Amino acid sequence: MTQISIPSTAAVSATSWAEIDLSAVRHNVSLLASMVEPAAVAAVVKADAYGHGAVNVSRAALEAGAALLCVFTVAEAEVLRQAGIDAPILSLGPLLPGDMARAAALRIAVVVDTPETAERLSIAAVEHGNRVPVHINMDSGMQRYGRPAEEVQALAEAIRAREGLDLEGVFTHVPDATNPDPEATLLALRQFARIADETGAPQRHASASAAAFLFAEGRFDFIRAGIALYGVDPAPEAGDTGAGALRPVLSWRSMLLALRDVARGETVSYGGLWTAPRDSRIGVLGVGYADGLRRALSPGGSVLVRGRRAPIRGAICMDSTMVDLTEIAEAGPGDVVTLIGNDGDESILAWELARQLETIPYEIFTGIAARVPRVAVERDA
Repeated sequence: MTQISIPSTAAVSATSWAEIDLSAVRHNVSLLASMVEPAAVAAVVKADAYGHGAVNVSRAALEAGAALLCVFTVAEAEVLRQAGIDAPILSLGPLLPGDMARAAALRIAVVVDTPETAERLSIAAVEHGNRVPVHINMDSGMQRYGRPAEEVQALAEAIRAREGLDLEGVFTHVPDATNPDPEATLLALRQFARIADETGAPQRHASASAAAFLFAEGRFDFIRAGIALYGVDPAPEAGDTGAGALRPVLSWRSMLLALRDVARGETVSYGGLWTAPRDSRIGVLGVGYADGLRRALSPGGSVLVRGRRAPIRGAICMDSTMVDLTEIAEAGPGDVVTLIGNDGDESILAWELARQLETIPYEIFTGIAARVPRVAVERDA
């Protein structure tokens, strides 16, 4: 079997790295665009592009036709502007008091949730000589930042009354798009459409990844592609939605650093949580929970070594993990180990880890630590 090689840019004294396939980003944007047209695709790159690296992912998404980028904070938008990205950016989170001047200077769209916020933003816009595009977030049951439906029209009028502000859009976020009973989501989308139309705002958007696949009538002017952008099926329980054609973007690799011969009856790692039932060959990997490999994966988790599964043995440590290589005799120090991704005919997907940990792929990706280098690759297949 052909061995996975270490990307040259990962050989920077890192024993764990994430490979970010930018060709997969472009593929996913193109797939989504063809599915939702005439609606456009907004690439959601908040939280450092779900841990994938916001600058590289943003550039790839825009190259593939994404109409705009979505972040959560003005600071995240500033990172993209400083990297030379001049595309439209929408900051979806609430504006903080210290954000007004920066938002006006960065030429980004922002969310205004009160007339008082509109007033402060208007002052900053006039001072900077820029017009600031504004979106209103209508609550559809998230009970988070959006305004109740009955307050949206008055807020729209307050924004229009302020100098330097342009009411560009109204949006919502449905809380339960994957519920097998679609009625509540359909009612929320229809109420949103009515309220948004009453404001006269030129843009309406409501669907994140799951709703984009499951509710065609909720695509409006653009969808906000988050987890689907990164190649993860947002609703695997819904059956064949077309999401199977997405390509995973992130592969997480580590390196086999050492081998240990462990006699039957000896324990491995902290606390003696695993006792060898036979003479065993244990490999030591240069990755641990400080990198984002959750300690709860021991026991029960596994990695890929030379295209085969190697079970995790004993407790995952802060910087190291031990795996059972007894059945993979050819493995040796320097071998690449796959934590997420493909190796030969075997694969470990983010959903597999998420189910083992009783969470979701979003948390798996964003939990990969900053000390793990993100390495851009192009696989084109």
